[in-house]
Amino acid sequence: MNTFCYGYHVGYKFIATDTGECNGNFLGIGADDCNRAVLVEQSAQCALLIANAEFTSFHGPDPTMVEVGPAHHGVVRFSNSAFWGPCNQIAKIAGEGTVGFSDCTFVQWGRDGDRAAIQASSGTVLIRGCEFRLNKPHISLGEAVHCAVVSGNIFKGAPQITSPPRANLQIGLNAGY
Repeated sequence: MNTFCYGYHVGYKFIATDTGECNGNFLGIGADDCNRAVLVEQSAQCALLIANAEFTSFHGPDPTMVEVGPAHHGVVRFSNSAFWGPCNQIAKIAGEGTVGFSDCTFVQWGRDGDRAAIQASSGTVLIRGCEFRLNKPHISLGEAVHCAVVSGNIFKGAPQITSPPRANLQIGLNAGY
């Protein structure tokens, strides 16, 4: 299943309704030529799983592949997925939930400036086994991030990870080339 969202549209939007929050396994999805390929306002605690996906975002004032909103308290996991196109950032993460990226390829970001590919302002973040294909800021963690694990990734250049002093951050087994 592919979504084509030309212009300023959102490819996939996950919200809470009166009947509950989204969970499930989304396999092989894609959103092309978007402003936001994936917008997560809310997901269930038992997880929203997105695997083998392909996303591009390059339209609008702040093209972003994945945006997780400040009300989010569930779990979102991206695995074995590819992100490309001249966006500003791969992910902007907020909320109290958990967001994970595993075995993903991040091809382009930083179209308008030197923003990090993944920017987390709060919540819990897992980034494992991913490839960052640009020598630009890779990961930026904010003061309200509960904890983060960044392990087993490959970075173009030395890993560029910023976090506040005394952050609950575990970094290991990463390589730069």
